Amino acid sequence: MKKIFLFIALITVISAQLMFAQNNRSPRFSKPLYSTEESSRNPIGPPISVGEYPYFPYPYVNYDISNDSTPQNEPSIKFSGKFSNIVVGAWRDFRTGVTPAIRRIGYSYSTNAGTTWSISTLTPIVDASHPRASDAVVCSDTAGNFYIATISIDINNTNGELLIYKSTDGGITFPISYIAGTPDEDKEWIACDLTHSSSPYKNNLYISWTSFSTPYDYIVFTKSTNGGVNWSNRITVSHESGVQGSNLAIGPNGEVYVVWVGGTSSNDIIYFNKSTDGGTTFLTTDGIAGQGTSPNIPISTSDVTFPSIATDISGGPRNGYIYVTWCDARNGDPDIFLSRSTNGGTNFSTAVRVNNDAVSNGKLQCWPWISVNETGNIAILYYDSRNSSSTSIIEAWLARSTDGGQTFVNEKLSSSPSPTNQPNTDVRFGDYINVDYRGTRIVPIWTDERAGGYNMETYTAVIDIATELNQISGSVPDKFELSQNYPNPFNPVTNIKYQITENGFVNLKIYDIVGREITTLVNKNQTAGIYEAKFDASNISSGVYFYKLTSGSFSDVKKMVVVK
Repeated sequence: MKKIFLFIALITVISAQLMFAQNNRSPRFSKPLYSTEESSRNPIGPPISVGEYPYFPYPYVNYDISNDSTPQNEPSIKFSGKFSNIVVGAWRDFRTGVTPAIRRIGYSYSTNAGTTWSISTLTPIVDASHPRASDAVVCSDTAGNFYIATISIDINNTNGELLIYKSTDGGITFPISYIAGTPDEDKEWIACDLTHSSSPYKNNLYISWTSFSTPYDYIVFTKSTNGGVNWSNRITVSHESGVQGSNLAIGPNGEVYVVWVGGTSSNDIIYFNKSTDGGTTFLTTDGIAGQGTSPNIPISTSDVTFPSIATDISGGPRNGYIYVTWCDARNGDPDIFLSRSTNGGTNFSTAVRVNNDAVSNGKLQCWPWISVNETGNIAILYYDSRNSSSTSIIEAWLARSTDGGQTFVNEKLSSSPSPTNQPNTDVRFGDYINVDYRGTRIVPIWTDERAGGYNMETYTAVIDIATELNQISGSVPDKFELSQNYPNPFNPVTNIKYQITENGFVNLKIYDIVGREITTLVNKNQTAGIYEAKFDASNISSGVYFYKLTSGSFSDVKKMVVVK
């Protein structure tokens, strides 16, 4: 009887909270698109079809954060460098014009680590000389300021200056702008030194990009040491021309690492260079982080697929490791690969195949992006066609590694497959997607056309990885059960034991006293058995909380108390 009362009480407060939130919702925020009210955009219930491909909804909650009926693509996302609950996503936005194309920058922000998002809006027009922008890339500094690096475009779709937007209010507005580079630039990427006290270059901003002015077709570089106000003269990073798609990462002592793709029409080479003096100079020769047969990427206007780089700055056993991921077709079709360096980029390991479908099966995996969290765990987001007969029907997938990129667990994120149509070459599908990883929370962002036609939307998913989840027994129990947490009351860590009688998807969430979701401890498929999850309440205040387990038709709720 007590269990029933607690369950009814929890449902009551959750329902009341949701009604209150809906009636009093700030116009800046939109609701997540997974209710039956939004069935035309993200259905729950019967399968839907995209082309020939029938699909049943997948348990990961997907959010359309651009939420506009015109195309948005080439997205980027970043956690705040100061506040772990604040995230900003940005993208190339065509809401003011598709044919002819008018490129602008759209963005949205979250104040609860990606659970809900503000209604998307556009960055302001700086002046008459800079009416448009493209290629949005987000970063943040340790003060929590956000920056969106863009390529500025005039009304003739020329110019191409590096234009930087800055927010000092957590990504709510971007009223400040700076010019960081001269015309004829392309595919810039921005990064900030977030290594705190260990780096003499803390909070330096760095941008690398492809120059189509002098020097033509090389990777070049600039930096700012005062929050984007001023930028250094460009220097050349690459020693090859005809290259594209550079990406940046910062090492634990402030090293600046840059990768890009070059090579020939039949063989891609992933080049690497580094600076150990805060971006003042780079090595006089380029290293090779990886290479393989050039892939055929039908979702791209060209077959160029950019590499991505991330570093371990955790201070742990793999501190300083450099990870580079890319796509090539050495096995006959496009796959995702990763190579790592344990000595600051002097040498890179033999490439590891990341995606886990059958080798040489003709499926498409492409556009990988990598992030490493503060404990050294790796997340790679990529597109995948393994569940379709067409390489133009794709889904977002995530690969995670806890052993330094030696092995990966792959999971599908998309709750619906996506076609890859484009209305014209100016509003093409793009060249990249993006992911960031902080603590147990992963925020991916990708371009998705599940809405139909040419409506490219910017999607994310809610991913919270439990810090500790142990399978106590693989024996099949005789009943589903959610046990009382122990110790209880507790400060700050407690254990939650549960058992499931059949294989299936398991969800374990924590709620506060008014029904607001605090975190997700488990959100994955599990085999029958007995499990124990650890919950760390270090970041929440004293009080009464509830935890709820759902698996198949089974659901149960229990109360726990945090005392500090």
